[in-house]
Amino acid sequence: MNISYQNRLRYVYKVTSSRIRKANYHLNLTYHDASINGELAAIGNHQVFRFIDQLRSQKRMEEQWIEIQHELRRVKALKTTVQHKRTLKKLHEAQNKLKFVPDYLLVVIETNKDYDRLNSSKGFSLNGTKYKRLMATTGGAKSSTVIYVSEDIHLPLERRLNNGRNPDMELVPAKLEAYKALACSTSTPVSHPERVLVIPDCVTEFRADIIQIDDSRTEYPQVEKKNDHPIQLNMSDGFGLISPALSKLWAEELGHAYIPSGFCIRNSFCKGMVFTFDYHEFADRVAGHYMVVDAWGESVDIREVDLIITTSMLKLWQAYSGINDYLLCCGYHGYTFSVTKVTPEQLEDERHLNYQFIQSLQLSDNEIDELISPTISTIQDVLGQDYRKALLFLKGIHIQERDYLHGPDDYIKGLMVESGLMDDPFVKHKIHNLIRKRMNEAKIGVLRVKGNFSIISGDPYTLCQSMFGLPLTGLLQPAKFYSQYWNERQVRQVACFRAPMTCHNNIKILRFSDTEEMQHWYRYMNTVTILNSWDTTTHSLNGADMDSDQVLTTDNATILGAIQELEAIVCVQKTSTQKIPTESDLIQANKDSFGDLIGFTTNKITSMFDVLASYEQDTPEYKEMMYRIQCGQHYQQNAIDQAKGIECKPMPKHWYDIRVAVQDENALKLVADKKPYFFIYNDPEQKKEYNTYIDKTNQKCLQRFGMTVEELTATQEQGGSAEMVQFLQQYEQRMPVSVAPSVMNRLCRRVEKQLDEIKLRNAENGFDHDILKTSKKYSQTRYKEIQKLYQRHNEELRNYMTHSRKSKVNKEERSARWQVFVSRFKEQALEICNNEEDLCNMIVDMCYRRADQSKQFVWDVSGEQIIRNLLHRNRQVIHYPVAAEATGEFEYAGKTFRMTSVEVSEVTS
Repeated sequence: MNISYQNRLRYVYKVTSSRIRKANYHLNLTYHDASINGELAAIGNHQVFRFIDQLRSQKRMEEQWIEIQHELRRVKALKTTVQHKRTLKKLHEAQNKLKFVPDYLLVVIETNKDYDRLNSSKGFSLNGTKYKRLMATTGGAKSSTVIYVSEDIHLPLERRLNNGRNPDMELVPAKLEAYKALACSTSTPVSHPERVLVIPDCVTEFRADIIQIDDSRTEYPQVEKKNDHPIQLNMSDGFGLISPALSKLWAEELGHAYIPSGFCIRNSFCKGMVFTFDYHEFADRVAGHYMVVDAWGESVDIREVDLIITTSMLKLWQAYSGINDYLLCCGYHGYTFSVTKVTPEQLEDERHLNYQFIQSLQLSDNEIDELISPTISTIQDVLGQDYRKALLFLKGIHIQERDYLHGPDDYIKGLMVESGLMDDPFVKHKIHNLIRKRMNEAKIGVLRVKGNFSIISGDPYTLCQSMFGLPLTGLLQPAKFYSQYWNERQVRQVACFRAPMTCHNNIKILRFSDTEEMQHWYRYMNTVTILNSWDTTTHSLNGADMDSDQVLTTDNATILGAIQELEAIVCVQKTSTQKIPTESDLIQANKDSFGDLIGFTTNKITSMFDVLASYEQDTPEYKEMMYRIQCGQHYQQNAIDQAKGIECKPMPKHWYDIRVAVQDENALKLVADKKPYFFIYNDPEQKKEYNTYIDKTNQKCLQRFGMTVEELTATQEQGGSAEMVQFLQQYEQRMPVSVAPSVMNRLCRRVEKQLDEIKLRNAENGFDHDILKTSKKYSQTRYKEIQKLYQRHNEELRNYMTHSRKSKVNKEERSARWQVFVSRFKEQALEICNNEEDLCNMIVDMCYRRADQSKQFVWDVSGEQIIRNLLHRNRQVIHYPVAAEATGEFEYAGKTFRMTSVEVSEVTS
């Protein structure tokens, strides 16, 4: 199969364990009902799906997909008839059948009792088919979601996932589960390398000042500063190398016209980055020989190798007798190398901070104003109804033709074709909603800065020295780094962040080196940040490795000025018992990993910063809170270890639970039991609770004292009665959020002050909706049928939005659910009127003739036809802004831009 089919989403059922229980463990569910109930999940294609296709003898899937798409386009251009509608319905059914994988089921486990019953010998069935547990992925376990598969293919899938490994090798059960789950990473197959080399990881040794945290001998963690402490660093943790020739080939197969800096790859038990580096040239010019020794002790001629992976990438390398054994097993069981991520051709010039990156900085009010200024000005820039600035706001400052060609058929693409869409009430509403969203995001620290996210790599020169048995020096000295992006801009140092963050020790300043030798050897690695092999940077970045971890780097002067360069925190690692894992061991490992304890811990640390802000530096309370915040990194590590089945101590409850802290007056003073004020813009329920509390308290205050709480607070400077003082004390104690003067709360208030005065104009300028249509007439009978569908769409949309707000799903899953919702109504509309042009004309008239009608339906169903109509009106020409140094036409976000025009041949979805 080639790439186009591999990149398609696959659809599977996703149900809760209670749903199966209430059906007495024999659930019946149709595809149609699942799409209505929100029980269809969309997942990117991955190795397990490819295994299922093979086991079910699904052949010619790519050809079938192309044939269906071609036939759909043909029928949608034909006159609407009963026969054509039937044909279209059959095509939709065939298309959905190709995308749907009935053998693969996601179950959200609500109780351990449910889980035990599902995995018992009694089992359960869906639509008459029995299912068995396959695995829980690392990400899925956070939401207690487990993968089940049809019983008849369970054993052959297990054989493929185990890939002929030595079954007698002892392992940590949770790690085996995680390694098997690599087969569920969305990925695209690529050509098999000519020869693969597995080499031992490169470990460097040096001494450094660190802060060590250990709780193995005491109830609470011991935090100890250790100077000149010996450190062993796996500088190649998670990365290997790829030859420029293979890098070019893979890039072409994946549709890229450049040689990438690197690829994130998958294979059986294999995960990590391979960076483009000319190790053949290294053998010629530096090593002076071509023979290297692989992980199993075999000599290999490097000239025959075009892919090098390290033992930290091939997780179970010791379960095989050699590379040939491993690759033969991969070939026999149907594994291929595949790519999950490709480094970009260029890095962006602007990205956004988040509150974790800001909360530990000590910023004055003036410095906060400097930090928020670019974000505020961007929002203000887009308020003037200028479609050129709207495009930059919606698409970012690096719009290119490919953004149009590969973007969805939505109003943003329409705006690139027809500037008059700025008067469309739907477009105006969408832009206003995005502005409001951006305003709220600014209040929680999502702020524009110059900089970018980039994948980190260790020094490939050091790895090559290790591989060829040379002394380890690397090209980069301790405390030095390499970034072609920043070197080209002559920026010598940047602030560096990686999420999740806990404390100020996790922030690094990177200082760059740039020699001709580095430019030569790192010439292909132009969009990654290369770390040296001789310091504790990865420790500082909360245990970063090089398997595709990303960092945000920025040269923002305000941030750089606020960074204190502190020692890295090193948490003493715990180990878990290895055994030959059984099914019950793997099930227990799943139970141990259910829930997002890491996120819970991170949120508690954020609350601690608010408590910290209530005390002066050098006070015992301030020092205790700093100790707790530093220990946050340790408890994050404990949360990771707990998911691996390691028995760990949880964060003490009296640190964050007032019900426990209330037993001790000292604990009560420092308990971090409230979310910070700025979090109300991240949690609608919290904001509602806060606003209700403020309104009710103000009413009480007016009744008792004849003034608002704010006015009462102001009078206390001149002194107030005991009753007033008591009222204000109770007001603060009962406040549902913390309003302490932490840097994030102060930042939030200053953003509020500047943005809350902005009023978005909703004035109607008169929009001619005929520009969205053609002049073709349509059937009134079918118009009425579409009208009924439209009414049902609106009812279900309200239910969908209510359910979506309540459900705790991530952004990716929410987007996938929306795609399922939209696809269903689009198919139903086309099965009423198969001619796209007629259908578009109908629903544009239906939704645009009345101002109170929702226009979402129009763009969901007929977005592609609308773009086609707009292109026809505008001679197939699109317009978008590009950066201009001297000949700019307008300014946005402190930069100058001009408009450019491109002729496009067709609508590209």
